Amino acid sequence: MKEALISSIAIGCLVILNLFVVTKATINWNGNNWALRCDFRGNDFTNVRSPPQLCGPKCDAVARCTHFAWTNWQGGTCWMKSGSVSKSNAIISSDSSAVCGVKATRNPTSNRNARKRGIAWPMENKEDNPGVFAGGKISWIYNWSPYRTNLAGTEFIPMLWSTNKGHDGSQFVNQARGAKHVLGFNEPERADQARMSPGEAALAWKKYIEPLRQQGVRLGSPAIASTNEGLNWLKQFIRDLNQIGGRIDFIALHWYGRGADNFINWITLVRQQLGNKHPVWVTEFACTSWNPNQPVSQAEVNEFMRQSVQKLDSLDWVERYAWFGAQRRLDAALGSTNCLIRADGSLSDLGRTYVHGL
Repeated sequence: MKEALISSIAIGCLVILNLFVVTKATINWNGNNWALRCDFRGNDFTNVRSPPQLCGPKCDAVARCTHFAWTNWQGGTCWMKSGSVSKSNAIISSDSSAVCGVKATRNPTSNRNARKRGIAWPMENKEDNPGVFAGGKISWIYNWSPYRTNLAGTEFIPMLWSTNKGHDGSQFVNQARGAKHVLGFNEPERADQARMSPGEAALAWKKYIEPLRQQGVRLGSPAIASTNEGLNWLKQFIRDLNQIGGRIDFIALHWYGRGADNFINWITLVRQQLGNKHPVWVTEFACTSWNPNQPVSQAEVNEFMRQSVQKLDSLDWVERYAWFGAQRRLDAALGSTNCLIRADGSLSDLGRTYVHGL
């Protein structure tokens, strides 16, 4: 009797195992990177409403997305996922309408780095043309506003600077329509910038920025200055935002000072303090003493840029960065050695290095 029971259990296990193998084998990729009636377990980082045929393209448009699954939940939802997977990790779904897939290719490091470098374009700069930055390694541009600055071959990133000081967020969803990424408020911890409390900013975010997630847009945090005040503000903002059902997709940071190691150590610290779970965009950085009587030399600025860009390109968790100085003159405290444009409107030596070198 005991032997018969053991034999029955063994046969049952073999049947289940064979059924599992057959089930796995029934996922038919047909030479494509997607298949029907399949799923991937876990690794979701966001989801958007979408018809099934647009789920793959939406994943392709988001750098972090490595694979996806579509289900008919809430009328059709695309689940974007991130992690090291292959088609062999897919599982059969009980939903015959489900779709899953992987990105066709993973970009090599050189191509990924080519997408990192950007331009922070000051809209008040009326004497220069952003076209001077075209044709090189610049892949994106922003101007602290939702109003487009056109630069051939680049992605424009809209920003809601504040909901104070005359800035109205009520049209931002429409203004940012079609964007892949948006940026939140500008140094809201500072009275001379966006000037918003964490709670106020969280409510404004939920109302004016969070709805863009349903369009597949990735949402960048408010950009803080490189101070403990800024870091504490951002921590509280994220706590407040989580409590009302919002979230960020990446951290936006500013840094000004001297020493590439100091710079990298700061952005690393901020990311660690926020749980090491978000990628980082450095949307302003430059080399400065903040003292017009003790300006930083051009040689020091050049070396800071070289070291900083090299390190930023080497860090997988840094997605984008933008040097501050896309103009021909800067405040004396910041120092015109950071200018990417020379007096005649052409690229400075520093600008040529940033756009075409490194």
